[in-house]
Amino acid sequence: MEFWVERVFAGLLAVLCPLLTIFDLPGNSILLLTGLGFAFFDEGMYFNGRILSAMVLIYALGEAWEFCVSLFGIKKEKVSWWAVLLIGLGGFGGTVLGTIVFPILGSIVGGVLGASATAFVYELARTGLGRNAAHLAWETAKMRFLAILGKICAGIALAALLIKQVYF
Repeated sequence: MEFWVERVFAGLLAVLCPLLTIFDLPGNSILLLTGLGFAFFDEGMYFNGRILSAMVLIYALGEAWEFCVSLFGIKKEKVSWWAVLLIGLGGFGGTVLGTIVFPILGSIVGGVLGASATAFVYELARTGLGRNAAHLAWETAKMRFLAILGKICAGIALAALLIKQVYF
């Protein structure tokens, strides 16, 4: 029972950090750093090479998934890198606004709608064709949703591994 502080801390982070990931905040990074911190804090008790390797791998896959799906998914629609950056900023702004209006679910919906609306306005201003703008907006919404979903799954897996590292 002497390690109750570490267990409570790990349990709280395992619940809160996936929620932070939903808000486009560094929840997955915090989970990974916490797992590594526990391993260095008390090597004999918390160091498990398999769990730590799995955490690093899942973290890297989650970040790569989000980056590749959201950015390269939009880029395949033949828009400039500046447009990709603008759409990414629109998605982040939508996430912030969605969180203010309706926490948690609003973050996801706001991020998707923000990126989609930015893509629509960009393409409409660039080509003047509503059909092209609607197509880019739809593709952007799909890519943003898939990117967020993959990163949330990685966060949940990291939280489960942190619990396994500390409790079992």
